[in-house]
Amino acid sequence: MIESINTFGSSALGGFWPVAWALIKIVVLLAPLMGCVAYLTLWERKAIGWTQIRPGPNRVGPWGLLTPIADAVKLVFKEIIRPTAANKALFFLGPVMTIMPALAAWAVVPFGPDVALANVNAGLLFLMAITSMEVYGVIIAGWASNSKYAFLGALRASAQMVSYEIAMGFALVIVLMVSNSMNMTEIVLSQGRGW
Repeated sequence: MIESINTFGSSALGGFWPVAWALIKIVVLLAPLMGCVAYLTLWERKAIGWTQIRPGPNRVGPWGLLTPIADAVKLVFKEIIRPTAANKALFFLGPVMTIMPALAAWAVVPFGPDVALANVNAGLLFLMAITSMEVYGVIIAGWASNSKYAFLGALRASAQMVSYEIAMGFALVIVLMVSNSMNMTEIVLSQGRGW
């Protein structure tokens, strides 16, 4: 089916098709991911409300199921407040540099045999490198506000992130040694084959 879509798209759009196909795959990957995040957040808020013996989010839609959509609309129309002394460019760049590597890391995650956004031979290295970039976003966000307290908090958070990455890197070295490959698809297939 994917081959027929690819053939039809390349005949219909010509040279623009590879870009369109990549964008379609990105949307197909990110839409369910963001939907899961939204509804898992809703579930967490409902569980916290139940634990604290109070009504959780139940005002929007049946049983509160439209609450994540209302939250997204509210977020889109929310006024962006920037501190007066903040660096404008870095203040807006920090959150982008924090969320984009987390979303880009999903590019090499295989969802089936040869079903990945990018089947890169050094996928494990890409995963470690791209997730390490989030530290810069946290530091930039703390620095940009021109507040020493925000900057100290950002330094503390980035130090914690780096310390976790060291342990994660050692765990992934074991995976690399056992699977004998840095390709994420090969790693998953080697898990299916066993030792």
